[in-house]
Formats: sequence, structure tokens, C-alpha cells
Amino acid sequence: MSIEISASGLTLGHGGAPVAEDIDLALTPGEVTALVGPNGSGKSTLLRALARLHTPQAGAIVLDGRALETYRPRELARKLSFLTQSPLIPAGVTVQELVAYGRHPHQGVLARSTSDEDREAISWALDATTLHALADRPLDQLSGGERQRAWIAMALAQRTGLLLLDEPTTFLDIRYQIEVLRLVRRLADEHGITVAVVLHELNQAAAFSDAMAVLAGGRIVATGTPAEVMTEDTLRTAFGIETTVTKDPHTGVPTCLPTWREPAPAAS
Repeated sequence: MSIEISASGLTLGHGGAPVAEDIDLALTPGEVTALVGPNGSGKSTLLRALARLHTPQAGAIVLDGRALETYRPRELARKLSFLTQSPLIPAGVTVQELVAYGRHPHQGVLARSTSDEDREAISWALDATTLHALADRPLDQLSGGERQRAWIAMALAQRTGLLLLDEPTTFLDIRYQIEVLRLVRRLADEHGITVAVVLHELNQAAAFSDAMAVLAGGRIVATGTPAEVMTEDTLRTAFGIETTVTKDPHTGVPTCLPTWREPAPAAS
């Protein structure tokens, strides 16, 4: 079920000066890759390019051995799912109705009923996100974490092997951030889904990903495992701050702590 996707030599921009250049990135099938970096570094633009929602100024993206631009829209929607940051909530829509929207790429133009395959996919998505008990609840009555799980369930109902998530923990408190990231981790571990996720919180990115890509100054400045990427030198280069990087004593995952105080003035 896992999908292979890679980008090479990408230049990304919005009509003016490029926001990112010479971007090379390959997602490992069945793993979680976190895209991190300062605001404006091109993380979300890169993710949108991978979803074919942003056209690169230069470079190439290859999805399962084919150039991304050669896919027809419905065919592409059967390959990858993209969840934008802070999607709008449809008025009065229930969780199950929202999840059912994810089946549209698999239904014929004149389809008026839900097939057995559709029902199985919807049930699987609700089960994977532990939302069966809330299936009939209107989306606008859910907590932030439940709502985000419902959006992810809709993406899962597409039954694709590639899931692209743009800041799925935005505006969630710490409990629901962890809840969503645990779900992302399960999707890779238990269902073999390839995931790319834009995150701001570095320690969360390190804890829940298999690989990290750090963007800064319009380029990817580091890629690799969290242990390879989360170094004081890399964080200084990317964010312009001093940090202390240690290992979590229980998991061995690297964690960073910024140096909060201003440096002492030099002696005169």
C-alpha cells in the first residue's frame, strides 16, 4: 500500500522570488517524514507541490515511477491524500458524512449510492481513527482533537498509500497534539502508509518521525533520522538560536532545549 514519491531540483515560488530552490527529497515508503524549519522556509509550499497543488518553477516530482504531472486528477486522488492546515468545517455535516467524502475519487460520475467497497473503506477509516462512536455526531460539536481525527479519517477513506499533512496539530492543546501524532505513527506502523507531515514543534517531530528534513533559507539544510538531524549545529544554522540537545532517558529520542537567557555581555 505504501507509495514512493521523490522530488529533485525543485524551485518553488509564488510568482516572485523563489521561496525554495534546489530541493531534493525522497520519502521512504511506509515511514513518517517530518518537514520542519522556520516560518517562510517553504515547508507548506513543498508539501503542496508534492500534492500537485503548487506548480514548481523548475525540477521534477516522481510518484510511483511516473512524473506527477502525468496523472489524471481522479487517478492521483487514488494515490495520495492531502490534508490542508485548518480546513473549514461544513455546517451540519456528521463525522460519517465527512469521511464518506473521501470515497469520491473511487465513485463513478453518476454514482448515487454507496458500494460495499465504499462502506468497508469508511468503516476502516473510522476504526483507524477510533471514531466509530462519534460517527453520527455533527463535526462542529467535536473537540479539536476529535475534529482533526475526523479530517484524517476522510483522507484515509481515499485508501491511498501516501498521506500529506500540513500542520495537523495547529491550534490543538498538548493532549490532542499527542493524540493526533500517535495516530499518524500508527498509520505508518500498522498500515504501511507513507506520511509527510509539516510540524513546528521540533521535539514532537523527532519523537514521532522516522526521518526529518530541515528547511531554512530556501533550501534543505539537513535530512536524516532525528538523531542525525537534531544537532546543535543544525538548529543553529536553521533557526539562528542556541540550543542544548540531549537524549530522552527512556526513549533515546533527541530533544532540544533553547537557551532562553540572553548571552552575558562581553567583558570590557
